[in-house]
Amino acid sequence: MRRIVVPKDKDAEILLDNNEALPHQLLEVVFEQNDIDFSELWHAGVFKEMNRIAGCIIDVYEDDGITDKEKLQEIIASEIFGTKVKTDKLSQIKMLFIEALQRETGVYFYF
Repeated sequence: MRRIVVPKDKDAEILLDNNEALPHQLLEVVFEQNDIDFSELWHAGVFKEMNRIAGCIIDVYEDDGITDKEKLQEIIASEIFGTKVKTDKLSQIKMLFIEALQRETGVYFYF
């Protein structure tokens, strides 16, 4: 299962870092194994563009996060969320970025 996670607060972020966060402490977008939505976003270059903007490594079998406030803002303001895809997961991911910015936490990718 692939997940994109935003801790609801700094305490949850610390717990997430130690694999101790509880589901009610997190906001998530979940992709099931062999998820068509994930495949569509991957092939549209959504995560590659996030990597370029944030200087991170969001990749299959890699865990990474974006915690820098300026990088979160850059991604929200970018054309990423205007990418033409059929899935509604892209709008859900945008909401995670907005939540992370407002909550002063980060967006974490577990692929």
